[in-house]
Amino acid sequence: MAQVAQPRERLTTGVVAATLTPLRPDGMPDIALLLEHCRGLLARGCTSIVLLGTTGEANSFTVAERQSIAEGVRGALPADKLIVGTGCCASGDTIALTRHALSLGITRALVLPPFYYKKVSDDGIFDAFVAAIEGVGDERLRIYLYLIPQFSGIEMSVGLIERLSLAFPNQIAGLKDSSGQWPATQTLCRALGARMDVLVGSETFLHRALAEGASGCVSATANVNAARITELFAQYNSPGATSLEQRVDATRAAFEKYPMVPALKAYLAATSGNGTWRNVRPPLRPLSGEETQALMKEAAAT
Repeated sequence: MAQVAQPRERLTTGVVAATLTPLRPDGMPDIALLLEHCRGLLARGCTSIVLLGTTGEANSFTVAERQSIAEGVRGALPADKLIVGTGCCASGDTIALTRHALSLGITRALVLPPFYYKKVSDDGIFDAFVAAIEGVGDERLRIYLYLIPQFSGIEMSVGLIERLSLAFPNQIAGLKDSSGQWPATQTLCRALGARMDVLVGSETFLHRALAEGASGCVSATANVNAARITELFAQYNSPGATSLEQRVDATRAAFEKYPMVPALKAYLAATSGNGTWRNVRPPLRPLSGEETQALMKEAAAT
């Protein structure tokens, strides 16, 4: 008889903010501004903060820089409010970053599959996660598999996720699905939502996904719209949820017309009066003045 993973208590729920990483003019992280921003996100109802995900420009930083960012934030925020992106192409880098997060007391890691080689098999991806988990060798570790095939080029099937969950029932806590495809998200929620935390990568799917078994979302636009998104989570089963969802979706759509990270940073620079927010690392480029004006007008209309 096939082994079946058992239902588990949810570890991460609600609206998790995938924070931006503010940069000084020299391109180095502005930790003071990052801390101010993270505190604001938590105050507006976000349950946790993801450091160094896609929105945080993780793959534009070295391992040492990523460790320094985690140390700076952890020095002022509770470990149980933080999730750190640690997935790299090289298993050794993933292990180093994950061990470092654990040394800071941060037990939740958002982990990409190795993403350089394409057309790899499920067995190959499985082996990579085995190497990372066994290399870290810490029972405290709780992994969130990061599904973002439009960036990584790697698909992770339900069967592969179930296999990993059965092999490492304590370590595989859940997943973040940033595929942007509702049928795929719905399948993951229905198949896995009872046994792990399924976090959708956009609040656009939040209302539907919660009804299908998701535990919450990890949102880039929470950087600029946290209060409204957290309200949607809290009221998703109420009569006013549909109207609220429409407003949340409209805001998301305004930012998706532009490269997301530069757009979010342009908005924060304009609304805060702090031009530091506009800085991004290559290959990203700041929005132009015209683009910023158009974005501000579109966002205000939502």
